[in-house]
Amino acid sequence: MTIEKIVRTILPASALASLRRAKWERKRHRVASLTPLTENEFRDILTGELGLGTGDVVYVHSGMDGLHLAFPFYRILFLIQQVISPAGTVLFPTYPNHRISSYEYLLQGRVFDVRRTPSYTGILTEFARRQRNAIRSLHPTKSVCAIGGVAKEITATHHCSPYPYDTCSPYFKLIEHRAKILGLGASTNYLSFIYCVDDALKEEFPVQVYHDRIFDARCINTEGEHVVVRTYAHNMDRVIHPDMPRFMKTHVSTEACCDLRVRGMKFFRASAPKLFDELLRLAAQGITTYPRSVYRKRK
Repeated sequence: MTIEKIVRTILPASALASLRRAKWERKRHRVASLTPLTENEFRDILTGELGLGTGDVVYVHSGMDGLHLAFPFYRILFLIQQVISPAGTVLFPTYPNHRISSYEYLLQGRVFDVRRTPSYTGILTEFARRQRNAIRSLHPTKSVCAIGGVAKEITATHHCSPYPYDTCSPYFKLIEHRAKILGLGASTNYLSFIYCVDDALKEEFPVQVYHDRIFDARCINTEGEHVVVRTYAHNMDRVIHPDMPRFMKTHVSTEACCDLRVRGMKFFRASAPKLFDELLRLAAQGITTYPRSVYRKRK
């Protein structure tokens, strides 16, 4: 059990909430003390440090609390679209579970409506989801929205496998589209793409990351039809990544993934195909982003 989990076990909920607020306030004050980024400066970061260009497929993790902007947050979407042009495609995570795990969310038996269920993975993701030309994948817990040329193709089959990050998912399709993955105001601690390796190897992966139960989740698709999507849910007692930036710096090439500090703010960039290949090779050697304490006990 990690120190964080021990603390959660010992302290009452009110004390944990107070600690989270204090941590958020410290972060907010630090970021607020930085010089705000203008639109031109932000665009330069996208094209320079993050390597974004015309025609790119790009998956974006965002944390507005980690950025100090001299312009409204929603302009980020349009700045990205300007850089990648109409030929490109931008994707965002649009998970519906708020402050609870996917397992807890599925236990509640809620109906996921791909057209109306809000995204709780940040205000920018919800803004993107509401765009008229956004296409959202039909998955009850790991939904993705996409805008651009390959949006329909990349989101089309997410509901077809109980493994939310395997070959049917938008995450895995980032590999074949040679996509770039960006963190804006966020570190690689938020990098969900790593789960593609788990789902590619399934039972051969060193960690049993899912609960045994397959949920039959009730959903509503874009046509308003009620459908059932079968899915596993992560076991958060095992899905532990103590320090992803350190892991990436130690085990992964900077061409595959790199955490950055620009003007005091957190960013990261990753190449989907390169990062997948390197993580897959590491897993074959028994090296994963998980601590050894949660590895399967081999007979």
